[in-house]
Amino acid sequence: MHVLGCIWYKITDAEKVWIPPKDFIYAGNPDIYQFWYKESSSMRERYLTTLYCAVLALGGNEMGPRTELEILVIFSIMFALTFYNAYIFGEVTVLW
Repeated sequence: MHVLGCIWYKITDAEKVWIPPKDFIYAGNPDIYQFWYKESSSMRERYLTTLYCAVLALGGNEMGPRTELEILVIFSIMFALTFYNAYIFGEVTVLW
């Protein structure tokens, strides 16, 4: 999850237009909150938010990609995590 969080952070940090799902309500108002401004959020908050989103991606949660690169990356991540989920559920079924 750490690696996925770091990948998502690096991808979204490139263009700084991604809005975390918890902040979708601010999408139309740039004066209220900007995730990428250092005054509004610390590096720790940005890391924890992307780590949280990586964990949610394991369950297929909406990540809110804004650019084509973000869409491609999150599609790849979620596609891989789908197989990971299938593996986990398969192993649990065998143990049952």
